[in-house]
Formats: sequence, C-alpha cells, structure tokens
Amino acid sequence: MTVKGLYFSVTVTADNILTFRTGDRSKNWKYNLMLGSLPLKHLERVVIKNNSVLHREELLEGIGRVRNVVMSPDGYIFLSIETPGKILRLIPSE
Repeated sequence: MTVKGLYFSVTVTADNILTFRTGDRSKNWKYNLMLGSLPLKHLERVVIKNNSVLHREELLEGIGRVRNVVMSPDGYIFLSIETPGKILRLIPSE
C-alpha cells in the first residue's frame, strides 16, 4: 500500500516530536499538527484542511531544542526543551 504524504518538513529530525492537535482547548488550532524542531529550536504549527496544508508558522523561535510535543487529556500542549531543561505548557490566549 502506498500513502501520499501531505506535508514534508526537513527541519524535524526525530520521531517523537510531533502531535496532532484534537482538543477543544484552542479552537483555532484544532486538527493542526504541532512539530518540534531539534536543530532550528522552535515549535512549528501546520494547518491542514481537506487533506491539504493551508498554512504553517514557526512559534517560540529560539526557545531551545524541542525534544517532545504532546497533548494532555485536558487539551493543553506540553513541550520538553533540552537546553535549558524545561517543560512548558502552552496556554491559549483566546
């Protein structure tokens, strides 16, 4: 079986730094991909609709090497940053 990819990012170099946002905590980010970047030290948001990438944006530029991105059961996004060692929770402003 062959699966056609929707989005290809050369900035992501590890397999544990991607999460698909499904929670209602931030309605503008629902069904978005959240990708951490080890070498470029930022979080990337990819907006997908009807199997197409509509938009991408870099968030938290220069934050540090993003080691993991997860969505908690209550809908918050958490990031683990390598240097300095931190765990961050994103809180929607809406």
